[in-house]
Amino acid sequence: MTGVREEDVAASFAARVDALKPRRLILLTGAFLLALVVLVFLQLRSETSSRRVEAALRVDQAASECASALNVAIMTGGSVRQTLAACSPGGRAALYHLSASGDILTAYGATDITNLDAGAARTLNLSKRGEGELDLRTGEATASWRPLDNGEALLIAAPAGDLYQRAPVWLGYALILAAIALVVASLLAAFLRQSRAALEAAGAVDTLQLYAAALAGGRCSPWFYNGKARTVTIARTLLEPLGLGARDRVFTMREISALVHPKDLRQALAILTGDPSGVSEGLIRLREPGGDWSKVYLRTSAEAARFQRAGVAFDLAGAKTASPASVMAESRLKDAIEAIPEAFVLWDAQGKLAVWNRRFASIFRFAERALRPGLSAMDVATLARSRGDIITQYFAPEAPTKEQSVEVGLPGDRWVHISRRRTSEGGLVCLASNVTDLKRRARAQKKKERELQSTVADLEASQQKLSETMQKYEIEKHRAEEANRSKSEFLATMSHELRTPLNAINGFSEIMQSELYGPIGDEKYKEYVSDILSSGRHLLELIDDILDMSKIEAGRIELEPKRVEIEKTLQECVRLVAKRASDAGVKLTASVGHAPAVWADARAVKQVALNLLSNAIKFTDAGGEVTITAEADLDGVTVIVADSGAGIDKEQLQRLGAPFALGGDHLSRSRRGSGLGLALSKSLMELQGGILAIASEPGRGTVACATFPRRRDARVRLPQFMRASAHILTNAAARKEDAPQATPEAAE
Repeated sequence: MTGVREEDVAASFAARVDALKPRRLILLTGAFLLALVVLVFLQLRSETSSRRVEAALRVDQAASECASALNVAIMTGGSVRQTLAACSPGGRAALYHLSASGDILTAYGATDITNLDAGAARTLNLSKRGEGELDLRTGEATASWRPLDNGEALLIAAPAGDLYQRAPVWLGYALILAAIALVVASLLAAFLRQSRAALEAAGAVDTLQLYAAALAGGRCSPWFYNGKARTVTIARTLLEPLGLGARDRVFTMREISALVHPKDLRQALAILTGDPSGVSEGLIRLREPGGDWSKVYLRTSAEAARFQRAGVAFDLAGAKTASPASVMAESRLKDAIEAIPEAFVLWDAQGKLAVWNRRFASIFRFAERALRPGLSAMDVATLARSRGDIITQYFAPEAPTKEQSVEVGLPGDRWVHISRRRTSEGGLVCLASNVTDLKRRARAQKKKERELQSTVADLEASQQKLSETMQKYEIEKHRAEEANRSKSEFLATMSHELRTPLNAINGFSEIMQSELYGPIGDEKYKEYVSDILSSGRHLLELIDDILDMSKIEAGRIELEPKRVEIEKTLQECVRLVAKRASDAGVKLTASVGHAPAVWADARAVKQVALNLLSNAIKFTDAGGEVTITAEADLDGVTVIVADSGAGIDKEQLQRLGAPFALGGDHLSRSRRGSGLGLALSKSLMELQGGILAIASEPGRGTVACATFPRRRDARVRLPQFMRASAHILTNAAARKEDAPQATPEAAE
């Protein structure tokens, strides 16, 4: 027994035996199995529900993917059955291609397991996407349907319980419950056997406890000698009254020699070790911690073996328990004081040193064994190797104790917090705690506070300057907006004023060119008239562009988006610029057949297409080629205008789209242009939710793309071949809130 009383051990053992009673074990086992069944039932419901949710999610996802693939297949003339096979979710799912009225056009998959009849299909609203559970002839099924672009529909259905033909969920849990029940039954049987053995052991412990109590009451103890290890074991029932320990101890022969009176040592060794003298009992004296001697009577059997002996020892000293108890209390007090992490010192009522610990000695660097009880404070300060003055000033009994606690600095930038209290007998207790880390953190905190205050002051000054700068910025911004508004109004007014005389100039020039009232005369006059008419028309186009830009900047332009047959619009634009291309010696090729309708403003579509064609023809030399094509996807239609002109380098390409910006100085000098065409087209595309992008390479030509949405809520994107190299002119942030979503990210 090591520091634990036999009574406590016996009580604990009896409590554990009581806890192992068969009836309690059976009740606990039943409660455990019941809780396990409830948990398995809840998990079974959860997994069954998960399979239903999984089937619904897989069917819904497959319906969305198949609808997109089927739209492409119908548009391109692909096989519907192959498309259904490619996007089938597998398992026991069935895919149905339905007409607008609900008739089954094509079926694929496990139609024998999930059989959809025409009556059930006609009850669904196939013009809108939907999902739900259907009660079919083959059982309950989860279904999801999507409308197609041509008015037809796609429906995918699968058994609601499980999309895949997997084993029932309950089967696995039933096997698990059976295995657990078998294991629990085996453990219960083992526990019952253990409880019976524990009851028998409890009886033995009770008997042992009774014998231990009897030995303690008689102040005697059994002892055992181990000849191989040469040790003697003595129980605490004898040692504790003598103040030699509160537990059973094993003594070596050296310890026995130090413990036994020198005159009794020979007799004690003869009894304990079996000396040939044949002595089996006798009276010996044992040393107590206080220095006194206690009489003990040792006895063993005369037939005891030499190397394995045992016997009993009786205390004959009487009831002398006060002194050992005091010694033990003092020992425990010393251990407690040494365990204190702070420096501790106690002075008695006469001002003499009574108790201290090693922490106190290490702070003031006392020599080993220099301190001893009875020294005065002055003697202690003299023996200190470091700052003895602190001892006399703060630790000595004569020091003033008005301040019960004080912080004192030590060498090496160390600090201690000293707490002092008077004892009831007039002595003094001092405790010194190391607060060096706290002081350093406090200094660091104050430094941080000063730095923070300085930073806050700097931020306040910066905020003041920023506020003043923002006020100036707001004033300048207001002035700039006013100037821009005045510029737009001035351009609009001047443009209206210029249109009237320009219309007259163009009209008279056309009359003179057609020689309506007779021949003009010299051929040179005809050339001059043609130049006047050409310049007037160019100036009129410039004024029209300025008017449109002014309306856009002023927010007064209103578009009317609707369904526009872009194929007819593009063919009309090609006819309008065909003569201009022929006069410039540029080959114009158009391939816009079968282009689907778009959702846009008809006039804006025509204006953007004409601007792109006009720019391509204008910047293509004679003998070059300009092509216009249309490419469609599910969300948009892209008009592609490509030319074999001089091209634009990357630096100039970044400037395109701003008003009056041209593709380069050499082009602005050799070609007539205002730079408003692309800016106007860019603004019109932004207002319609489209994308305008240009890709060009010097010496190889330019490709311009304008992507229009096919529906009001379509998210348009550029064709695949343009995404890597195209420069996108349109800005997503500038589009109207009710326009379709089109962003540069969508193009990428």
